[in-house]
Amino acid sequence: MFRIWIYLKLNFLFSGLFLNKTANIVKFIKKKISNQSKKKYLVFSSQCRVGFLFILKFLKNKSKKREIIFCAYNLPEMINIAVKLNYKVIFCDLNYQTGAMEIKDLRKKISKKTSAIVLTNMFNNPKNSREIKMLANKNKITLIEDNAIYFDNFTKNNGKKIYSGYFGDFSIYSFNIMKNISSLYGGAVSTNNKDFIEFYEKEYEKLNKFSVIPLIKQILIYLILKLMAQNFLYKFIFIRIIRFAHFKNIKSILKIFYPSLKSVKKNLPKYYFTKMSNLAIILTYLQLKDEESRKKIFNLRKQKQIFYFDNITKIPKANYSLIKKNDKNFQNYLDFPILVKNKELLNKYLLNNGIEVRYKHYYNCEKLFKKNTKCINAEKYENELICLPIHSKISFVYMNFVINNLKNFFNKSNL
Repeated sequence: MFRIWIYLKLNFLFSGLFLNKTANIVKFIKKKISNQSKKKYLVFSSQCRVGFLFILKFLKNKSKKREIIFCAYNLPEMINIAVKLNYKVIFCDLNYQTGAMEIKDLRKKISKKTSAIVLTNMFNNPKNSREIKMLANKNKITLIEDNAIYFDNFTKNNGKKIYSGYFGDFSIYSFNIMKNISSLYGGAVSTNNKDFIEFYEKEYEKLNKFSVIPLIKQILIYLILKLMAQNFLYKFIFIRIIRFAHFKNIKSILKIFYPSLKSVKKNLPKYYFTKMSNLAIILTYLQLKDEESRKKIFNLRKQKQIFYFDNITKIPKANYSLIKKNDKNFQNYLDFPILVKNKELLNKYLLNNGIEVRYKHYYNCEKLFKKNTKCINAEKYENELICLPIHSKISFVYMNFVINNLKNFFNKSNL
């Protein structure tokens, strides 16, 4: 542990000197992301949700409106932030077929007190995003586009690429572990709002330097995941640990692999109020610069998504649903989502056959925060959605193994 500490200290020192001499690194990152979002300004944050926190603080200072609309199926951490800043959270249901915010329900939830709509890019399609943008503009409501997991995804309109992050007045990005750009910890906010930039820069200067302790935790998690992804370790160690943790409901283990587990916190964590580390900025720069590798991984993941889609749709649809695929470019998932009526049984069956899926995705936050729910489809998504592995290291042979196990399970379920 002492060696890791020294290593990180040296990296922080080196990266600090490197950044002081090479301000072009920061300019490069800002230009690259701004080219996708089509916005003038970009600022860094220690995490995506930290950028979100400061957007809400800014809006609170500018207006007396205190309502904010979220899709009910969401990450609890984001709702926590709005609640702790004394916003009244309004929940909108999603469309079961597309996974996008239900426009009809969204119209009903808008009021004169609505300050912002949060458009979370989980399964959204460009058509839906455009409709939400038009609705927000019509009602003079700020649109915050949560682009944490969709960086680099795009659709085409008249031959021009329109990237995820284009639609929001504010677009927030995540560079954490298991994102398209991973700097262990890090995020950004892109906007055309100059007043926000002035506000943010003043607030950012008050923040502490990023602590080494959370970074060490992220590095250890990253190394564990990398090791466990090795074929031998995955088969004989990782899958057994996960299976044991699932069947015995050992949350301390499950939280390592499913960070979106339910979380209604009393206070916002201290590490929210820190700056993005110089090391994280450099890691972001190196990955943004390597366009060839990013494009290769992007296209490979897209091929795998289509492979899953084409093969799973051959299975009789009595027991599952797939989220409607309107745009093969835009819907490039980090995990492939599938809705099943008997999720618990399927998860146990796959684990027993050596397959780990993302069993916990997001939650019906209306029920989590208000103890009841009218968002029926959000409730269905929490109870039915699992995500199949799709990352670049998974072979098509393994994916075929997953598909065959799905077929066997559904055949047995129909008996």
